[in-house]
Amino acid sequence: MGDKAWIYYLAGGLLLALVIGAIVLFFLHRKYAPQHFKRSSWRKLYRLVEDQDWYLLNNVVIKTESDSLHISHLLVGDKFVYVISTRYYEDDLRGDSFLANKWQVVDKRGAVLREVSNPVFFNERRTMCLAKFLGWNPNKSPMFISIVVINNSSEASITDPTISPYSYLIHKKDLCKLIRKIERETNCSPFNQESLEKLIPRLHRLSVENSKEENSEE
Repeated sequence: MGDKAWIYYLAGGLLLALVIGAIVLFFLHRKYAPQHFKRSSWRKLYRLVEDQDWYLLNNVVIKTESDSLHISHLLVGDKFVYVISTRYYEDDLRGDSFLANKWQVVDKRGAVLREVSNPVFFNERRTMCLAKFLGWNPNKSPMFISIVVINNSSEASITDPTISPYSYLIHKKDLCKLIRKIERETNCSPFNQESLEKLIPRLHRLSVENSKEENSEE
């Protein structure tokens, strides 16, 4: 067999290996990207609260009188309590408004792939339930912020961009910057020490108690 034939076989083998490797990497990415996104979001928040001396709870389950609230991250800053939901999407999002129950997942060409629950609407509702459960009412100053974090590769196109002033949909890369901006620029008084000494132990106790209850039921 000539030298050229060996070169052709070698080149073909390398090309096949590259194709197989690309396919394997593609499926590994699809499988593990959501987990990596959630872990990296947690790490960003952990570094933020460590730097600012704030308080963070992850994977919180709080049972109210009427509902069971599953919260990805609950962050207590100087001025607000942030109810943070992390959502990974392989493609883009499209919706009529931030008040709609359903949005669509679409590919880069705009073709509809499936419907999903509107994460902003449901996190706002979750935030309001938690606020009322902890004693907040509309006569008091706002102290709860709803944030939905999506992966940087996903874009959201919403026809009506009107959104609550205490609700946000952002990319992961902007998460910590947003929270710092809210805390720095909002013209309201920080939590006093007495309020924090009541709020933080209660959140921690509710989270721990419900986690134990869920584990005992498994």
